Amino acid sequence: MFGNLLFGLTGLVYIVLSLFVLQPAPSGSDQNYGWATSALVLIAAYCVCSLLLTINITANGGFNWISDATLKRNAIVAILWLGMVVGVVYCTLKPEYHKFYQLIGFARLLSHSISYGATWLPLLMLIPYYFLLKPEWRDTLSPNLFKIPLVLACVIGFLLPLTPKIILKSFKKFDERELAFNEAMNNIERYQAVMSLLYYTSKSYDEQIRNAALAKIKANKNLEDELIDILEQGNPYPVFEFLDENTVKHPERFIKPIVKSFSRMTADMHEGIVNPYKGGAFDVGPLLRVLEGQFNGSTAVFKPHILKLQEIMETPPAKNRVYDDTEQCNEALYKYREEVKNWLAKH
Repeated sequence: MFGNLLFGLTGLVYIVLSLFVLQPAPSGSDQNYGWATSALVLIAAYCVCSLLLTINITANGGFNWISDATLKRNAIVAILWLGMVVGVVYCTLKPEYHKFYQLIGFARLLSHSISYGATWLPLLMLIPYYFLLKPEWRDTLSPNLFKIPLVLACVIGFLLPLTPKIILKSFKKFDERELAFNEAMNNIERYQAVMSLLYYTSKSYDEQIRNAALAKIKANKNLEDELIDILEQGNPYPVFEFLDENTVKHPERFIKPIVKSFSRMTADMHEGIVNPYKGGAFDVGPLLRVLEGQFNGSTAVFKPHILKLQEIMETPPAKNRVYDDTEQCNEALYKYREEVKNWLAKH
């Protein structure tokens, strides 16, 4: 009878606490003082009522399924109760937790769940306690029905205050990744120019983004014309990356624009190698593979320009890189030199 009374009091305090947490925190200093006082009173009431309820259930053998040893059993019950209470206290005092970042999607849902933990975390204790108060149910039901929610409440309760920075960083990472993905997909839908769409075919983007951009590029009726314009405008790198994995119907149209683009590439190569503020040599792999593949019949036209590129690549690199790792940049340059050497050996 006394246990049922304690359960009713604990449940009543839980309801009031939930309603309190669901209300937005005030902004004024005087109101904040009143809010903090109310929060502390409710937390104290919940702690006292839930503790008395836990003691009552323990005294009446409700937790005998944990262990036959009294000391061990009481210690485990105390830890389970303490973990849940720690989580409730933390969530109650952090009602604006989800507003640290403007989250969307799954990250926002997870953040709200934690922010309003005081509304659901106590249920992981109250529901099992309801059955533990009744011996006829306690003795017939599997202990796992009590153990799982109680352990879960304890673990969650202890983790919440111990890992706020990790959680926030995870939320921010979720948020930034999701925002970047949505922005990329919106841009792909909005953009019409091949030059703009090629930006999203980079391997640094997720496969779904790359596939969406590639599909729209290939659907362009003036694809070859726009690719040639990009080459002639002096930005050949995204074109070579595209041609590395996609063929064109009229490769002969690209020969002169590619030859014209070598002046830009040799200048960029020299600047990247000697300027310590640059990131080193650019990756010649896509260029060499494209010339080897779709333009294999015109290698004699390109060979003098590759020889010039090789000459530039023999320039001693900058001793130190300001924004990049010097050793990695040099290793990449040595690798590209070897690739050019192998290409020339074949042709």
